Amino acid sequence: MHRIAMLAGALCAFVASLAGCAGPGAEPSVSRGSYLLAEHQVARLSRTVSVRYERFEDSRCPKNAACIWAGKLSYHFMLLSQSGSERFALGGEGAQHASTTLPGVRFGILLVGVRERPLAEHAVVLDVDVPPD
Repeated sequence: MHRIAMLAGALCAFVASLAGCAGPGAEPSVSRGSYLLAEHQVARLSRTVSVRYERFEDSRCPKNAACIWAGKLSYHFMLLSQSGSERFALGGEGAQHASTTLPGVRFGILLVGVRERPLAEHAVVLDVDVPPD
């Protein structure tokens, strides 16, 4: 019986090196990185994990207008994986979201020229941070 357990462990290690062996529904490793996205674009984070930049909301005060509230930008995303889907929003540069679907994975954004450009050009750089193994 001990030999069978050893063989099963060796087989699992071999299979893990090819496709992962953490059981049903296990996600392949997500790599950290930065992804330039325009609205409706998708970034593939692994073979089975992707993030879609769905939309933005811009309630900022128009130029040369007198406003009581300055307003804000909000960027909305959808994370899709074997573990499930997760919607999240980031309120601007420096904002972060800790994934509940992929424990340890954090998302943040850098704004790419969104302060003065027309709304159709709201692009972001989605930063993906993954804890070391």
